[in-house]
Amino acid sequence: MTLTAANYNTAQIAAGSLRPDHIVELVRHWQSTHGLPVDGMAGPRTLATIRSLSLACPLPVLPGGRRATITSEFRPADRPNHNGVDFFYPWQPGDQPAFVGDKGCAGKTASGAPKWGVPYGTHALAAASGVVTLAGHSPTGYRVWIDHGGGLRTGYFHLLDCLVLIGQSVAVGANLGLVGDNPADHDGRHLHFELSSTEKYDPMDPAPFMVV
Repeated sequence: MTLTAANYNTAQIAAGSLRPDHIVELVRHWQSTHGLPVDGMAGPRTLATIRSLSLACPLPVLPGGRRATITSEFRPADRPNHNGVDFFYPWQPGDQPAFVGDKGCAGKTASGAPKWGVPYGTHALAAASGVVTLAGHSPTGYRVWIDHGGGLRTGYFHLLDCLVLIGQSVAVGANLGLVGDNPADHDGRHLHFELSSTEKYDPMDPAPFMVV
């Protein structure tokens, strides 16, 4: 018989060398490093994350090599209902928009210049290949959800339009729509990005899945 991880571990369980408490500790370690509740139980959400999914940045690299960064994390203490992460670019002179506020940029430096922004004309990109399951308007702008298989999907919010259709297969890096602002919050132009199970809306932190 060819030695595989499955039959090796099965033999270890049969021999009593791999016990339930060992498995619990392995599951707890996985959960602690993937932003999951650490309960040691291999439930559907934990199993979904084990089916490895690597996520590319959902915003493109700008000329000069400038990359988007996460500025608002998943469910911080002051925003427990923030069910995803927000992506901005460090603002540079010449970027448009060049003002802070609704449909503009976010934050200011000591000089008064904008701190974070997403230049006009920037598209959201599919973070992994998959099938579009939702694409349309919402109170926070257009949004797109992509099913990547293995029980996981990603969501892209605050878009000005949609360039994909429900049922369409997309490759990693596919253009999904222009990045806009959240009309409900009057904050800076940015992309809100979420990761959830496909079985139900069950948000989890996408940052541990990001490929730098």
